[in-house]
Amino acid sequence: MIMIMPLDGNPAELFESYDALLDCIMESENEMHSGDAPMDWSFTIYPPEEVVALYALYQEPCAAIEEAFEEDLPLIEVCTGDYKNPLYIAATPNVDMDFLKKRWCTDY
Repeated sequence: MIMIMPLDGNPAELFESYDALLDCIMESENEMHSGDAPMDWSFTIYPPEEVVALYALYQEPCAAIEEAFEEDLPLIEVCTGDYKNPLYIAATPNVDMDFLKKRWCTDY
């Protein structure tokens, strides 16, 4: 159980997991950035079919995009305050998704 204690006097919020907290944060970010405005904070997992489009978008894709494209893997895009400089991670079997989500939520 994860408890978020707001500093403004609102009641604490409880989340069963970092997945639930991440979903709540992403929903809030989506509301704040309606339309086509890019989000500075996001945690996106692209399925292999969408990695193909990302790969084609970049003239010189980073190593993680290349790996995901070549090995038909999902790709994780992590933005922590700056949408122009995301971190890309090929979702190989050894990637600890729980740790990544926890770290992103904690940083947020």
